[in-house]
Amino acid sequence: MMEPALTDLDYLERFCKGDRTRMERYISMYLQGAPDLFAKLTEALAANDGDALAISAHSLRPQVNYMGAQRLFDMLTALEQRARAEGAAACTGMVHEVLELNGNVMAELLARPGHSS
Repeated sequence: MMEPALTDLDYLERFCKGDRTRMERYISMYLQGAPDLFAKLTEALAANDGDALAISAHSLRPQVNYMGAQRLFDMLTALEQRARAEGAAACTGMVHEVLELNGNVMAELLARPGHSS
């Protein structure tokens, strides 16, 4: 059985009113920007800064939402809540899961039909 897709570009398609060029631009911006944005999670974790971790998780949510990556969106929401409630140290495992899941989301976006680098 195939794993369900991690991304659902229907939302982005509606947001862009079906404009494929605009969709590609958003996807490219995500693929280029996400590594640096997700690195902020690691930096906040390393600094043991729960507030920065919560802010970073929160700020990633809109971009993840545009890619229709619901599981990643939900994990970022939970990470933000835990970082605020329990501090950065309590979030180590979640940060690693989020980073791994984002890597899979990015791989799926890169592998989609019609993608051009």
